[in-house]
Amino acid sequence: MADITEIMKKAFLAGVGAAAEGTERADQLMKDMIRKGELTVEQGKALNQELKHNLDEKLHSGKAGKEEKKDVSSILSSLSREDLKELKRKLAEVDLDDDAGGDDID
Repeated sequence: MADITEIMKKAFLAGVGAAAEGTERADQLMKDMIRKGELTVEQGKALNQELKHNLDEKLHSGKAGKEEKKDVSSILSSLSREDLKELKRKLAEVDLDDDAGGDDID
């Protein structure tokens, strides 16, 4: 009888220890995910600012002193192949965010 009691006591303590370890790991995982999410948001903001800056630069480059209105197609036609690839990549990221339940613009 003493052996069964001792085995049950050890099993109970092992279960409590496993639960405590699982809780600690889950807490650390949650903290890591939050940290990475904050990093991702900051990187997204930086990329957005860079894209705005590049687009403004493209819009304002050209003939100095003349104000001209440009439509989207003329802006896109003035972009380099690399700029177009980057724009497509960023649009795909935004589309993926929307598909994942991001804010609706409609």
